[in-house]
Amino acid sequence: MKLMAEVASCELRVASEEKSSHNSQLTTLFYAIIPFAICSVAAAVRSQGFLESDGGMHYLLARHALAEPFYFVDVWGRPFCTGLFAIPATLGGVLGVRLTSLAAAIGCGLVAFRLAAGQGYRWPALALIFTLGQPLLFLHSFSELTELPFALLAGLAMLAYQARRWAAMALLATLLPLARPEGLAFVVLAAVALIAHRRWLWLVLLPTGLIAWSIAGHILVGPADAPWWRWLIQHWPWGLQSEYGHGSPLHFILRLPVLVGPFALPAMWIGMGRNLWPIHETMAWRDARARMNWVIAALPLAVLVGHSVLYALGKFSSSGELRYLLIVAPLWGLLAARGWEWIFTRMNWSRPLSWAALAVVAPGLVNYAWRILPLEPTTSWLEAQRIAQWYRANPIHDRYPRILTNHPGIFYYLDVSPADRRFVEPWEGTAVDHPPAGVLLLWDPQFSAVNADPDLCVPLRRVIAAGWINDWKAEWQSNANNPPPWANYKITPAPAKPRDNLLPDTDMLWHIFRSSRDSRGEKTASVERKLGSVRWKQTPGNPLAPP
Repeated sequence: MKLMAEVASCELRVASEEKSSHNSQLTTLFYAIIPFAICSVAAAVRSQGFLESDGGMHYLLARHALAEPFYFVDVWGRPFCTGLFAIPATLGGVLGVRLTSLAAAIGCGLVAFRLAAGQGYRWPALALIFTLGQPLLFLHSFSELTELPFALLAGLAMLAYQARRWAAMALLATLLPLARPEGLAFVVLAAVALIAHRRWLWLVLLPTGLIAWSIAGHILVGPADAPWWRWLIQHWPWGLQSEYGHGSPLHFILRLPVLVGPFALPAMWIGMGRNLWPIHETMAWRDARARMNWVIAALPLAVLVGHSVLYALGKFSSSGELRYLLIVAPLWGLLAARGWEWIFTRMNWSRPLSWAALAVVAPGLVNYAWRILPLEPTTSWLEAQRIAQWYRANPIHDRYPRILTNHPGIFYYLDVSPADRRFVEPWEGTAVDHPPAGVLLLWDPQFSAVNADPDLCVPLRRVIAAGWINDWKAEWQSNANNPPPWANYKITPAPAKPRDNLLPDTDMLWHIFRSSRDSRGEKTASVERKLGSVRWKQTPGNPLAPP
């Protein structure tokens, strides 16, 4: 009887300790999430600019998707992300989308926590701390970009794999290509997992997302006489080569401190090593937890190596953006937590959660020395804002009521859909090469000349050759190029000052062009100018002096 009493007492003590540990973990989650959310909301409200220009375009697509449903199948915008942001953008504007990204960021942290608990981590809350503590993830928590929605989907798919819920994993995996291009590779990995575990039935679910997308695009966009299964192939915008050039193979590796945090980086490498190393033993493959640890390390490593290779070779429109690695944000957090646990256990140090919180908060102090937040509009967007304000206030919009541009800032500040034919002429080669009547072409050096889709790249000389009439006076009136980029301290590296200010030599400036006829069919007044072998048309007057 005495032995039974001791056993019962021991069990009660263990249960009490487990309950206390569980409550402690929940308290840690609360104290991690609440400050993170408060800081993110404050940054979302106060930031007048976008984290990246792509975020502005994603917002525009979501903002107008309910009124123009074909945006839901837009290949660049991605159906999952446009669908996720559509209602928040319509009801809450930019702030609504940013709050949705905040929810996705917190979801990534909770996914990391659940994965850590399932893997038997001693302190699972560390995974949430090191996920929410990633500097780049915090910046994306009030952005309009696609990385965090993708990371949340991928993390949920990993949770389903950990729990051996094959149908849920397949359904989540089939949504990944609808969120980002990398989703195609994740679908292949999901197929490998299903085959390895002999779950053949669920393989049929994996292509359903792409099939549904192609059918919806065929219906909403057309053409109706083309087969539905070719729609997605024909509308895929990314080419084999990159318009952005190429860079160093170490480009991403050298920037990892910005991704995972400078103090978390050593722990992350330790965690990756500990997850990968035991799998060399044959017996380790038979242990589900060891296999899962290997996958947790192998996926981020594959993303890092894959994007490094693509950027080094200049393939598939890779521009070397560090945010590409954020698509596996929960896994970076898990690896840092694994390494942090090993360090504190090995050294017999105390208070690992408190030190982890300090490690992820400390890099934020850099904002006091090098101001990053709140986000301000970039030079390019400020220039777009000036042109939009000038266009609204100038009578020229009566004669040229439609604009032709590829800069999302113009659409944003005019609050018009990029596909609204009442106000916009779509940015296409046909429209550029054959100027429609009543159109004002707004050419900028960032979005007009460079694009992930080669078909959307329009150099300045192509516009000149098409016969557009340069409105030099409008460029002065809009104040878009003041100061010019070679004299703007915010632009680094600054372009060289042109030998003269004549049109063909100023492809680093904004330019405004009129079509040859206005909306009433009246001919636009013009004179011809020449520089070497290049001829162009411009409105009458002297462009070398202000009016």
